[in-house]
Amino acid sequence: MGCFMVSSAVLSKNFNQFSKILYHGTTSKHFDSLQEGVNIDLCQEYTDFGKGFYLTSNFIQASKHAEKRAKLEGEEPIVFVYVLDISRLKKEYNGYILHKMDLEWAKFIYNNRSKKQCFTHRYDYVFGGVADGKIFDLVNLVDSGELDIELFYEEIAQYATYDQLSIHNQNIFTYNVITLQKVVKAYDQQQTYNDKRTVKK
Repeated sequence: MGCFMVSSAVLSKNFNQFSKILYHGTTSKHFDSLQEGVNIDLCQEYTDFGKGFYLTSNFIQASKHAEKRAKLEGEEPIVFVYVLDISRLKKEYNGYILHKMDLEWAKFIYNNRSKKQCFTHRYDYVFGGVADGKIFDLVNLVDSGELDIELFYEEIAQYATYDQLSIHNQNIFTYNVITLQKVVKAYDQQQTYNDKRTVKK
């Protein structure tokens, strides 16, 4: 890889190990629907790893995402806690692991984010690093030719401590490879959230 203006923490980070406990930050608006189950068909398009359901091993990361959405929606930030059967995921499904936050990672994110590329992958799941939140404007600059992919990479490679696992195959939920454990308030794993009421464990 060439010499890029990226922090040593980002360059040295490896995404090799899955966590058994995973988090999904959202708001109370989506509590009922997610309690009933994940529906990948309803997930947002043009995201880092493509249309899918996103999880992280970092509870604070999930809480921050929930808080950001809650401010926009006027709802309460909550975090869904899931349990992953790691061996089944690896054995039964086709995944793509982006071990490093490198140029390959950046190109994959750009292809998924850009409406100009018409890119669709066939992976059941993807695991790797998280891109910087200013990415919408950066993708548009690459699309218009005002920014090259190398500078795009430098701009989005900021979060060495964050990770994301995106699920693109509904069967992973249908056949309980990932199961819901509980729902908690953002930033407080001890406070269970239930039907817009919080109950101390």
